[in-house]
Amino acid sequence: MKAWAPGDALPGAEAPSYLAHGVEQLYLVHHACAGQRPRATVVLAGPMTLERAHGYLSWVRLARNLALNGYDVLRFDYRGVGESTGDFRAQSFDTWREDLGAVVAHAKALHGGRVVVLGLRLGALLGRPLFEAGVVDGLVAWEPPPTARAMLMDMLRRKLAADYMEFPEAPRKVRDDYVRDLERGLEVEVEGYPWTRALWASAADVTFTEPERIGGEWLTVFLDGRGAEKLPVARRAQYAAFRIPRPSFWLQSTHLVADLADLFTLTQERLHQWTNAWGVTDGGAR
Repeated sequence: MKAWAPGDALPGAEAPSYLAHGVEQLYLVHHACAGQRPRATVVLAGPMTLERAHGYLSWVRLARNLALNGYDVLRFDYRGVGESTGDFRAQSFDTWREDLGAVVAHAKALHGGRVVVLGLRLGALLGRPLFEAGVVDGLVAWEPPPTARAMLMDMLRRKLAADYMEFPEAPRKVRDDYVRDLERGLEVEVEGYPWTRALWASAADVTFTEPERIGGEWLTVFLDGRGAEKLPVARRAQYAAFRIPRPSFWLQSTHLVADLADLFTLTQERLHQWTNAWGVTDGGAR
């Protein structure tokens, strides 16, 4: 498996653009594969809000590694986040699922070949329904939260820590205080983004469980280093676990960029297994 490193030539052309989506625009970067034709198109569905910023360099490195190994890659920003247009206050898990669906449709139109969603945290939650519906051929879920509410509560925990650092004299709150504010219709600023009651409500029924779809390929990767004995027994081949540098690469870290070579290699090897089984070649990119 080839590895791209900073300073290397780009595997293929990288083209930023905007994808029209209703009245808004989704910021999109197309990383063209190194081969004559792609094994598949991989849509990178990233994490939420500030986690996107902390993981940005690793996300770009992943895209370039995938392109070097024969995959077309699309990475994008959800509406209201990053370079995409839209008011964050108008967004929810439902609108972000629509965003991912629009990018997947664009990916299918590029080559007409297989499409895989690789989702991290929020992206894993959004990608699973598309996989179950048969919209995409494969799903790689990195560190999927058990539920959207659990993910939001984890982010509120980080907010409490930030509040304590920035406003040490202010009255102490607990996470349930913020939840009550959201449920009353108040905006709550979390890591620089205004959360709304609609966002909180839309998370209620969003969960990540083992895919039930018959057909299609999927892989769930936990990044907490859990032992093999803690992975589901019945379908263990479709699970993996790594212990990546802590804090995790989508959080604030003392590392400029975490070393995720093993995680990248595992993911790319699994994608190669799938595309080989699909009868796809890559024009000599292997």
